[in-house]
Amino acid sequence: MRSTEKVTVRPTKHADYPDGFVVRWPGAKGKRMAKLFTNEPEALTWAKERRAELGDVGESFGSMTEPERAAVTFWRGFLVTVPDAAPPALLAILQDYAVTWKANRSSVTVAAAVDAYEAAKTAEGLRPRSLQAIRTRCHRFVMDFGSRSISSITTAEISDWILSLPVLIRRGPVKSVKARKGAAPAQVGLLAKRNQRLGLSGLFNYAKTRGWVRENPVADAARPKPPKTRPEVLRPSDVARLFGALEKIAKGKNAPALIPFWAVRFFAGVREQEALRMDWSMIDLAGGEVHLPDTVTKTGHSRTVKIEPALAAFLAPYAKTDGPLVTPSAMARIYHLRKAWRILQAEDAAAIERGEEIRPFPVPMPANAARHSFATFHLLAFRHAGETALQLGHGGSPEMLHRHYKGIASEAEALAFWTIRPAAGPANVVSISGHTEKAATPKTKQKKAR
Repeated sequence: MRSTEKVTVRPTKHADYPDGFVVRWPGAKGKRMAKLFTNEPEALTWAKERRAELGDVGESFGSMTEPERAAVTFWRGFLVTVPDAAPPALLAILQDYAVTWKANRSSVTVAAAVDAYEAAKTAEGLRPRSLQAIRTRCHRFVMDFGSRSISSITTAEISDWILSLPVLIRRGPVKSVKARKGAAPAQVGLLAKRNQRLGLSGLFNYAKTRGWVRENPVADAARPKPPKTRPEVLRPSDVARLFGALEKIAKGKNAPALIPFWAVRFFAGVREQEALRMDWSMIDLAGGEVHLPDTVTKTGHSRTVKIEPALAAFLAPYAKTDGPLVTPSAMARIYHLRKAWRILQAEDAAAIERGEEIRPFPVPMPANAARHSFATFHLLAFRHAGETALQLGHGGSPEMLHRHYKGIASEAEALAFWTIRPAAGPANVVSISGHTEKAATPKTKQKKAR
C-alpha cells in the first residue's frame, strides 16, 4: 500500500464538531495522528497536502510539527520569489546554522577568552615582554567588546574597529586620549594598527583551538599597510661621541656600567632585550666570541657572534667571569643614558655658539639604531650578506639585508665605524669631541669576500 493511502478523511461525531471531519495520518513510530475540521473542504485540502508530503519523503515527514511545516512552507515560498538566484540548499543552511548555534552555546565572552589566552601563553613560558604585548593589544578590545560572546564578533566589526582606533597610551591601562581643543582626534599609526591586528589574530586563533569560534574573523579583516621606511642608523662620529659621553658618565659615583651593554648592541648587533638577559659568562674574550643561548635570543635559537676588535676594546676594561652584563634597573639605564645625551647636547650647543656648522646628535636616538647601525656597517665592511645575517640571527634569506640596508651609508663610513675605540685608548680613529667625519685609513684594508 502506498504511503499516500494512509491519509484518511472521515466524518466525526465529536461533540464539539457535530458536522465535522477528521483527518488521520501516520506519525512517528507508527502512531496515528488526527486533526479535526469543521467542514469537509478544509479537511480534504489539508489531507491533500499531507498526502503530497508523504509521497515525497515518506511517513517520517508526516510527523512534522506545525512550526516545522511552516518553515518548509516559508522556504518553498521564498524560492518562488528568487527564480533567477541559486540560494544554498536548505539542508546546507540548517547544517551550517547548527554548527554556529552549538559554537555560540559553548562560547565565552571576549573578556574571558583574553584571560584564558594570557593564562595559556604564560603556562607556555612566553617571556614577560611578549605577555605584556598581549595585554596591551587585547585590553583595548576587551574595553569595547568584553561582554560580547567571542563567537558573535564579525569580520566587519573587527575591520571597523582596527581602522578607527584612537590614540592609545603605551603603558598602564589603555584609554582613549582626548584631542586638544580645536584639533582633530589623533589616530594610531598604521604600524600600530597592523600590530593590533596581529594581536587579535592570535587571540582568535586560540579561541578557535578551544572551540569558541568556528573560524578566525581576523583572517579577512582590514590589513593596514604602513609605508615602507629605511632603517635609521647613527653616523660613526655620533657613535663615537655617544661612547665618549658614556665613559664620562661611568666615572660618576654609583653610575652603572652602560658601555658593555651598548657595545654588544652596536658592535655585535644584539637586540636590546637579548642584551638585558646577557651574562658575562656568555662572553669569551679570549676566544673572540659571544655565545647567546636559546634562553636569551628572541627567536629561541642559540647563536654565536664574532667579537670584532672594536667590541673587544670596549668590553675588556669591564670584563668579568660572571654576573649580569648591565643593571636590571630600567630607571637607572634610562637616567644615565639621558645624562649622556645632555652632555652631547651641551657640546652641540657650544659648537653652534662658536659659529660651527654641525649636525646635532639625534636625541632621542632612532629606534633600534644600534642594531641597524651594526647591520649596515657590517654588510658594507665585510661584504658578505650570509655572514651578516648569521651574526644578526636572521633565519630568512640574506637578500633581505640587501633590501633593507643597502645604500644607507658609504664604505668609508663603515670602515670608520669599525675603527672606533674607547677614548682612553691609544688612538680613537673617529674623533669623539669633534663634529665632522674623520677616519684614518687602516693599515690594511679588509679583503672583500668573493
